[in-house]
Amino acid sequence: MRVNYAVKSLSFSLLSSTVLGSLLLGGCLAQKETESSQRQAGSQAENQAHNTPLLELTPDPTITYGQLSNGMRYAIMANDTPSKTAAMRLRFATGSLNEHDDIQGLAHFLEHMAFNGSDNIPEGEMIKRLERYGLAFGADTNAYTSFDETVYTLDLPEVTEEMFDVTLEIMRETASNLTLDQSAIEAERGVIASEKRGRDSASYRAQLASLDFYLSQSRIPSRLPIGEDDDIANMDKADFERFYNGYYRPENAFMVIVGDIEPAFVEDKIAAYFSDWTAQGEPLEQNTAGSAHVSGPKTGYFTDPDVRTSISLSVMRPYEDEDDTALIRRNNLVEGLGNRILNRRLSTLAQNEDAVFISAGASSSDLYEATELSSLSISSQTGRWGEALAVGEQELRRALQYGFTQSELDEQLANMRKSLEVSVQTAETRRTSNLASGLVNSFSNETTFTTPQSALERYDTYEGEITTDEVWTRFKALWVGIDKPILYLTTPEVIEDPDTQIMAAFNNSHSVPVSPPEQVVTAEFAYTEFGTPGEIVSRELIEPENIHTLVFDNNVRLNLKQTDFDKDSIQINVQFGGGFLSLPEDNPNVQQLASYVVNIGGLEAHSADELRRILAGKAVNSDFGVSTKHFSLSGSTVPQDLPDQLNLMAASLIAPGYRPEAKARYDKQIESWYPTLDSTPGGVASRDIGKYIYSGDPRFGYPDEAGFLSVTTQDVKDWLNPHFENGPIEISIIGDFDLDRVIDEVARTFGALPERPLSLNETYDKARLLTFPDAKPAPISLEHEGEANRSLLRVYWPAPDGSDTLRARRMGILEEIFGNRLTQVIREEEGAAYSPSAFSYSPETYEGYGYLGVSLDLDPKDVDRIFKVVDGIAADFKAGRFTEDEFTRAITPVLENIETSLERNGYWMNVISEAQSRPDYIEDHRDRLETYQSMTLSDLKPLAAQIF
Repeated sequence: MRVNYAVKSLSFSLLSSTVLGSLLLGGCLAQKETESSQRQAGSQAENQAHNTPLLELTPDPTITYGQLSNGMRYAIMANDTPSKTAAMRLRFATGSLNEHDDIQGLAHFLEHMAFNGSDNIPEGEMIKRLERYGLAFGADTNAYTSFDETVYTLDLPEVTEEMFDVTLEIMRETASNLTLDQSAIEAERGVIASEKRGRDSASYRAQLASLDFYLSQSRIPSRLPIGEDDDIANMDKADFERFYNGYYRPENAFMVIVGDIEPAFVEDKIAAYFSDWTAQGEPLEQNTAGSAHVSGPKTGYFTDPDVRTSISLSVMRPYEDEDDTALIRRNNLVEGLGNRILNRRLSTLAQNEDAVFISAGASSSDLYEATELSSLSISSQTGRWGEALAVGEQELRRALQYGFTQSELDEQLANMRKSLEVSVQTAETRRTSNLASGLVNSFSNETTFTTPQSALERYDTYEGEITTDEVWTRFKALWVGIDKPILYLTTPEVIEDPDTQIMAAFNNSHSVPVSPPEQVVTAEFAYTEFGTPGEIVSRELIEPENIHTLVFDNNVRLNLKQTDFDKDSIQINVQFGGGFLSLPEDNPNVQQLASYVVNIGGLEAHSADELRRILAGKAVNSDFGVSTKHFSLSGSTVPQDLPDQLNLMAASLIAPGYRPEAKARYDKQIESWYPTLDSTPGGVASRDIGKYIYSGDPRFGYPDEAGFLSVTTQDVKDWLNPHFENGPIEISIIGDFDLDRVIDEVARTFGALPERPLSLNETYDKARLLTFPDAKPAPISLEHEGEANRSLLRVYWPAPDGSDTLRARRMGILEEIFGNRLTQVIREEEGAAYSPSAFSYSPETYEGYGYLGVSLDLDPKDVDRIFKVVDGIAADFKAGRFTEDEFTRAITPVLENIETSLERNGYWMNVISEAQSRPDYIEDHRDRLETYQSMTLSDLKPLAAQIF
């Protein structure tokens, strides 16, 4: 049995609509997120004298930098979090800016070709080889291309010599030995076209329009990494070879290896694989973005019925290249404080019940080294952009005319200091992959990779001399020319004579006088006393996992595990009540508002805005969530802030604010967001498919817009309050902490609450019933209003539930094998989809319900053909036609990840989160490795026959 859904012609954007977002392309899976390659420019007042000498920048001494005789550079860093693993990055100093007019998109296309055959690795074998060594495609093996760089990434699950030989050989093959076979180029064109098609949406076109508006004088708008259709369709082997030989050269290469390694050993390995690499032919020219500075006044306008409304108020300055020095860093930090305070003011205004805008934010940075931009962007409901602009313009002008208060500066400095202190505390357990990416970014940006400790020490030398006057002076320098602004509007409305209307809206606002900011007094936190601390009535130690379980006399359960994986980091999870299962039958839409209104509704005694001031300089947070069987409060902190963290979480349980401004903001968000759902494949799928795959159960999928808006704050209170007030509580805490101190703090807070039941009184039997729909004779078509060149095909097969852990684990491996086959056939052989995926749902809560599915972004003309291909793959699996090699390539990354996961607090939180209410979770942990080690291909074939 299967159920098929064809969502026709849907558009989906992977890029932010803001012009400040960096554009880069991932060639293996979806777009990879990285830090922007932009670098903030220094202040015009950079030479101002300082009372205290600045500490100079010194590189992190644990990093080994080197350069081979052929010009290739490298950086090596020992790091054992997680142990026995490493991360490898190979950067080439070339991207789309180096393309000429007839080969736009070649740098990104070439990145794809790195996975399509080399002198010593046949086409189609590179990914398979890595999978056999435990590197999962996408998760551990990836790449991305930007305007000025191409970076290949491998995350190594082991640090054996064999692993280094395999991965360094692949990197060397990428660097110098790609075959660039014409037939492989032809096959990959469809994949590139699919990736490009997947980005064609209203929000993406809005971003391109804004890039053209701000940067039209530069080469950025005409050199997007994804390229042009005609060029992608026509570039040939000679084009690839010319670009490859001209830019993939030792002098353009930078390799980073971080991990649980001996740097000398790795240095020898790099030399062994790359020392004999010699460039072919003459180097090609390195091109820049060029200059894009323009002066205002200037207006721009983009309209599309499927975009959300936003307006930006900006000024531009010529880009100034500056060396990375301690003085520049200090001045950049001070420059940023003014925008941070302005953003804080805007955030406060946005939380007002009668706010005319949804959100706003100011920033100053360089755009691809083409210009320096200070921009204030404001989002609003449709039709209210003029009012929103007025609020933003007047708040910006208020700051420019009157500056900032000492209390505002103190709040930002406290938060900055806490961030630096936490970075120092956690430095010893920074993640290897993050460090590797950070080293690449530092090299790309021509900055010094320093230690967190040195950053704090530099900050210590000048924090005390930062004044409101200096912040104000530097802030004004960033916004010179704001009386002749650059204004850009994105809206679904069609506006007659937009230039006149936009400028008139600015002028009308600009004529309104502004008054100085009001002084705000910060209150004391109201929730520090909760009653008599609880007494422990039972306590056990679960070995060998070293999990402590306690019960207080009010029936609050506490599970604890000490770890040193993340130094000085503590994670807390409080589970209570009945969760999703407890949804009221007559009002399931209340779930849509509940998390929003709790999380931004503050507390009874403090608004969310006031809490930010009270808790400034403290690493505390509390996030409310709804899972299937529980509600939860989750947070993380550091040891010195543990009392404040538990005060906040206990207060969030006993005194949620349910403030009306939360509902008002929610309504604005829904009214802005909901109309855009029709324009994207993900939007239609998330809104509608749940209604079918869960047989019309109203708890799944989205209601219509009126359904979202009809829910009231009182509805939320009626649902949640019984659970907040009397739901059973199980608290789990994991991390680097003193055991006795944590127990005392929980006793003081949650342990002091009135008595709770140990378990739920209601089992919600009716809510646990789900039915998979009957198979349909033809795919269900869901229409949308987006691009006609896009469609989304999803196919679902009913599968067993997750009540049997062994079966659920087999299900996971079967899903991986099926997904790998999809990639091989749909992407590599058919060239029809950029990122075909398989997914599964195996809940233990809903007896007899589960599914396995596939999701494919396709050209509409390919839907029928590819549907038959998917049917053929399913038939193969039903007949058991999948191989031992496919099984090995699916299960090896899972086995490699098991050891690494044991050094992650997130994994252990899942293990201990119900250590008392569900002790079988610990048993599942104990037999996990043995289960996968003993799993065989023959174990999966009966399951495949059942599902397909």
